[in-house]
Amino acid sequence: MELPKKILEEIEDFCKLNEIKDKNKFILSILQTGFNVEKYGNAPWQLEVEKIIEKEIIKEVPVEKIVEVEKEVIKEIEKKVYITDDEKVKELTKELDHLRDRITIKEQEIINNASNMKSLNNDIEDKKKEITNLTLKLETVDKTLKDVPTIPLRDLYGDDGKGGYWGSNLKDKK
Repeated sequence: MELPKKILEEIEDFCKLNEIKDKNKFILSILQTGFNVEKYGNAPWQLEVEKIIEKEIIKEVPVEKIVEVEKEVIKEIEKKVYITDDEKVKELTKELDHLRDRITIKEQEIINNASNMKSLNNDIEDKKKEITNLTLKLETVDKTLKDVPTIPLRDLYGDDGKGGYWGSNLKDKK
């Protein structure tokens, strides 16, 4: 990836000023830091700006005459320093782990419930088939019973049972 010329010049000046020898490594670390800020946000971080003022004294020495000329060059460098609250980071990490555990437990419960529901649905289907089979058998038995002729009731001696009882003392009923 190519960087714009202006940004590349600023990075080179910064590296020279801060005596950073490996410019590419520095660019990668800045890219990683920026990406992490974009990815995770600035939540547990506090930003503190530190200003470094450097003074440069230039002395010129002519051959004939020694004259000291002092020039004061003020360079202001703003440097972002991230200060973290380790206790807050640990607390948030524990909370994140706890929430991940709860999500895992809930996912397992959902899987178990789905399995139970599938088993219950299979049982319901089996019971429906059993009910259908029993209904068909009942209808068949009903048809068979309708087709069976009814036999009139007779008593022991072949009578239709409306008279007296043969073989008993009650002859007058006949």
